[in-house]
Amino acid sequence: MNMNPKPYESISKLFLIAFSFLVISFVFGYHWLILKNHSQNTSNMIISAIEKFNNFPSKDVVEESRRFRKITEILAAGERSFLIVDGNDRPVFWSFLPVEDDPAASLGVYENTGISPLIYSDGLTEKRLYYIPDDLLDKIKYYPLLLIGSILLTAFITWYLYMFMRRNEKQSIWIAMSKETAHQLGTPLTSLKGWREYLSELGKENDSLNAVEEGLKDDVERISIIVDRFSKISSEHDFTMCDLKAILNRSADYISRRVTLDPERITILKELSDVPNIYANAVLIEWTVENLLKNAIESLKPDRKGTIILKMFDEKNKIVIEIHDNGTGIGSSIRKKVFETGFTTKKRGWGLGLSLAKKVIEQYHNGSLFIKETGPDGSVFRIELNKFI
Repeated sequence: MNMNPKPYESISKLFLIAFSFLVISFVFGYHWLILKNHSQNTSNMIISAIEKFNNFPSKDVVEESRRFRKITEILAAGERSFLIVDGNDRPVFWSFLPVEDDPAASLGVYENTGISPLIYSDGLTEKRLYYIPDDLLDKIKYYPLLLIGSILLTAFITWYLYMFMRRNEKQSIWIAMSKETAHQLGTPLTSLKGWREYLSELGKENDSLNAVEEGLKDDVERISIIVDRFSKISSEHDFTMCDLKAILNRSADYISRRVTLDPERITILKELSDVPNIYANAVLIEWTVENLLKNAIESLKPDRKGTIILKMFDEKNKIVIEIHDNGTGIGSSIRKKVFETGFTTKKRGWGLGLSLAKKVIEQYHNGSLFIKETGPDGSVFRIELNKFI
């Protein structure tokens, strides 16, 4: 049983997802503020200590040594990268080196930063302290960009889910209409079959009644097929191994007989190669091809001879069906809308034919239906079906 979500359930899920992303964005932003404040406080301590060391040198060797040690303690506590070397460039002490476990290589990195080292001398030896003043601050300055990106991503996902749910709900409405139509037509159709049988008995001795019965028989069978098609729109069952060539021949022959065609003006040609049978719903495939052929006929220009070519051939692991016409083509402004449910350029159209055709091919058969090319000289609709041998 096909259970479709109610509109309010879909909206509730949508808001729940959007709220979840907003909470994540808030936590992410709050964490960024904490990191920024912590890093800024640590940086202020380091800057203050270095400024005092540089601007107010002490003549007391002990005091100078204490202040120098204080700077190294602040750097280490703030997880800053620094290196202390002696007068011969021999590493004495370090933390968070830019080249891990390699003080000598890291010394070259520090020297290329352009930051002057702190120089300390106790009267006997001289030491130089190299540091990178604000490594963490350099990293977290990108946090606002990440936060904005996460908000934009949230907005996009929310919009996409909304459109997806809206489209599914619209499809559910048309499916429900298809099922109800098939159900409502079923009762009068059964009655029509009974009347046809009655006319058949009467027509055994009356040629006029017999002719009426024959005509009624064709129409009743056609209505039965239409009802069957509508009932299968909401079902993915009834898949069998199908002869596509036979299906396409039936579709083209039916359109040639039933649609009013002027043989002097409209020609339907078939170029059908032999292809492997595939697992499919024959009734729905036939309906799809008929819809595309009718669409091609309606696009033909009234002031010139129209030609429609129905093609089928192998292409790697696909079976391809193409409907070519030399009609008016499809304008760029409506090209993306032709498969939308309810969209039509006809005064009396419902906008269901191409929409249902796409659903049959893509959702039921995992294939694809699209406009291969279109222009002032005509259009090509292309169906691609997976090949199962």
